[in-house]
Formats: sequence, C-alpha cells, structure tokens
Amino acid sequence: MYVLQVMPVSTLFPDYKDAFTPCRSFPSRESAISWLQMIGRENKFVLVTKHSDAGGIKRRGRVKLACEMSGIYRGMSQRVGKGKAAKIALKPRTEEEEETGRTQTGTKKCWCHFLINIKENVDSLWYVTVICGRHNHDPAKNMDDHSFAGRLDKGEQVVVVQMTKGNVKPKDILNTLKQIDVKNVSTMRTIYNARQKFRIEDAGGRTQIQLLHILEKNKWMSWHMKHLDTNVVTDLFWSHPDSIKLLRCFSSVILMDCTYKTNRYRMPLLEIVGITSTHLTFSVGFAFISSETYANYVWALENLRSILDGWSKPDVFVTDRELGLISGIEEVFPSSSHLLCSWHINKVVLAKTKKMFGDNEGFTCFMDRWTSVLYAKSKALLELRMNDLRCEFGHVKGLTDYLDNTWVRIYKEKFVPAWTNRIMHFGETTTQRVESAHSTLKLHLGNSQTNFETLWRVVDGLLRLQHNNIKASFELSMNVVQHEYFDGFYRRLLGYVSQRALKLIRDELERGEDVGHDSTRCG
Repeated sequence: MYVLQVMPVSTLFPDYKDAFTPCRSFPSRESAISWLQMIGRENKFVLVTKHSDAGGIKRRGRVKLACEMSGIYRGMSQRVGKGKAAKIALKPRTEEEEETGRTQTGTKKCWCHFLINIKENVDSLWYVTVICGRHNHDPAKNMDDHSFAGRLDKGEQVVVVQMTKGNVKPKDILNTLKQIDVKNVSTMRTIYNARQKFRIEDAGGRTQIQLLHILEKNKWMSWHMKHLDTNVVTDLFWSHPDSIKLLRCFSSVILMDCTYKTNRYRMPLLEIVGITSTHLTFSVGFAFISSETYANYVWALENLRSILDGWSKPDVFVTDRELGLISGIEEVFPSSSHLLCSWHINKVVLAKTKKMFGDNEGFTCFMDRWTSVLYAKSKALLELRMNDLRCEFGHVKGLTDYLDNTWVRIYKEKFVPAWTNRIMHFGETTTQRVESAHSTLKLHLGNSQTNFETLWRVVDGLLRLQHNNIKASFELSMNVVQHEYFDGFYRRLLGYVSQRALKLIRDELERGEDVGHDSTRCG
C-alpha cells in the first residue's frame, strides 16, 4: 500500500485571490456562483461545488467552491488510520486486476487546495471569501477538454431540445450553440448526452412498444401484429389522418416499395405513396414488417384496404418484382392492375447480363436491343424485337433463356407498353416517386440507428410540410387560371379540376388531332 504524496500549496504558482475577490456582494447564491465560475473560465480554471448548505431557521446558507482537480478519485483511494492521523492511500490491485493486467481508473484530481467560501449574511446578501487562492497545477491550455466547463446552461438546453425535435443533426446543433456564444466550449459528447437525456425524459420511462400510444394520441390510425407465442409486436402499420383523406380522394395509382437502414431494429420499412390531382406525391402509410414474405405483405395490404373503408379501390399498383408483394396484390386487390417498375427491371437485367459478355461493345449493343424490347408499343413489335435479339445474341449462353423465362413470358403485361398503355396509369410506370420519398426520409433521419419514436417524429414533420404543399397546390388550381383555358369547353372545368388535369386533356386533344383515325399510332 502506497501513501499518496499530495502536492502542497507552492509559491511557484500564482495567487488568484485578487481575481476572485469581488468589490461587491451578490443578491443570490446563483449569481455569486455564476460570477466566480466565469472568472474561473477566464483564468483557465474550472470551479465546482465542493459543499453546499441551503441554510435553515437558525443558520445562514453557505457554499464552498473548489477547483475541479481538488480531492482524489474515491475509486482509487482509501483512508488509512483514524482521526487527524488518517492518511489517504492507494487501494491495492485485486488478484483479478493483477491477472488480467487491467489498470486502475485514471483521474485528473491532484488534491488542489484552491477554495472559495460563499456565505449568506444577515442582510440576505451573499459575500465571497477566498480561503486559498493558489492552485498546485498550471491553468488549462484548452477548456474544450473540460466536461464541466462545457455544460449547457438552461437557455442552451432549450435550444438543444427544440433543434432535436426539429430533427437537426448534432453537429449542426453544436455549431448553432457556438454561433450564439463564441465562448461556448461544449463538445459533441455534450450534445449527445443532452439529446439522450431529453429522449429519456420525454419517453417517461416507457419502452419503445409502449410509445405506440403516440400514434393514438395524435389520432393516427395504426395496426400491429404480434407473435402468437411470445406476444411480441412483429409488424406495425400506421397512417396519418390527412393522408387517409387524400387516399380516399386520389386512389387511382398507388406505388409501394421497401427501404432499409432506417432503424436500429433492421426491419424493412414499407412505404406506400399516391398521387394527387395536382401531380404531387403524398404518403399513404408506413409499415415495419418483420420479413418480406407473402403473409406480411397481405397483412399490410389488408390494412390499406381498411383505410379505404369502402371507398374507390386503387386502379393501378406500381411496385418492384417482389414475389410476395405481387401475390399479395392479386389476393387483396384482384381487380386492380399491377405494373412492374421498368427502371428496376432494366437495372436488374443490366446487373445480371453484364457478366455474360466478354466485351463492353457487345454488352452495349445488347442493352440497346433490350431497351427497344422494354418499350415496344405493340405485341407484333415486341415479338419482332425479341426474335431479333434471340438471333443476334443466341450464342450468349443463358441470355435469352433468362430474358424469356424471368421477364418477357411471365411479366410482359406488367411492363411492356403494348399492354400497359391500355391502363390509365397517368405516366407512372416506375417507382421513382416512392424512391424519392425514401431518399427524403433518410436525409432527415440522418443515420440508420433511429428508434421508432425518432422515426415517427421525422415522418410527422415531413407529412406536415407535404400536406401544406398539397393544400397550396389546390388553392393555386382553384384561384389561378392560365389564359389558354379561358376559351372553349375548358371554361366549364375551371375551378373544378386541377391545372394538371387541364393540361392532360389539352395534350390528348392535340394528340388526337395529330393521330386522327389511325389506331396504330395511338398508345
């Protein structure tokens, strides 16, 4: 056992007594402490409360401030002896620490003797007395390394909470604090701790699953599915009340797609979007699904059907080639048309077939041929172009079999214009809108380790902006009319249909004049 050799008060270090001796008293305990800590920061020292007594009926309040390096870390010290003869000694290392080689916890405490007394007088004013004005160590060179100096005051805590609610990234919160106060020495760790404290307090001790009450509190519609044996929630579907109203008005085209890396649970997030009459995207609903299987998709689609509540069912679904989702749509919405995203088909074919070619020139030629197949506007043209492709690239092993058996024979009616042009999909033949919604959501989330509550807050904020933009577009269509629509039969439609709808009607009329009675040019 080793007795600590504490550094004594030395005249080698300057005496700061004059700096910490004010020329006035203070009206409150807090104002005195605040002034002393400010002087401490100016001199590159951090002062902490060593002892505090609020006072009572027959005694006055008092506070003792000491240097943050005063005393010694309790975890590595123990008292030896009794009374005035007692000394502080290092704790001996345990057998486990000796065997594992673990070192004892480090500390910055060096028994600094700097001490200030703050005492309340009979006149209820607080007076400062410097008991010892010398430190036994040099002042700090950089206050950023001192956690106590970087603590947030009440005003800064409010800023952190408000910006956290606004889904602002921690680094941007810290930059804002430093712009507000150039003397702020908080670090990223300070911001992380403050955000975590707010989330814990806001949760009120509830678990993530118990936080589902947020949806009910904010009048969101939600459904969840539990595991039969463990009673654990495995799937969750939720939808904003305003989104439900939009869906019941604009259910013609629905786009669906799963995205990943949005939550700490590593669950796929199924996002469903629709299109308004003003050509804007709106979010219909969101679903955490435990797996991308037929059963999970059917459950989500049944919830979508419940939202419609007997209103007009979707005319068209646009998705990727997810087999479980394809079967689920056929089961829940058998009368709806289903299109496959042409962009994703092209992407998958490119990735699959590129390794079949030995040179880039041949592959480039193939992709040109395949693109012509992908956008064939008649059945005869599709057969002609597929035959040309088979003849030209039949020597490439497995190529034509892959295209025929995986895409053309099975799904041609879901992506080739010869069939899809007969469906009123309003030009929506890709899942680009839902992909864009994924991108916006991830941008505002900031990371892939969010919990349910954080993700809901982000979604709620995004939908508020989304719904405001949609309302503004409705007002624009009702109150602003382009000059070309003042004449003719358009005049009867003004104020009843959107500008986007008027444009589609105009384009079709102009196209009809160009095509005439030649049905082969239609489509």
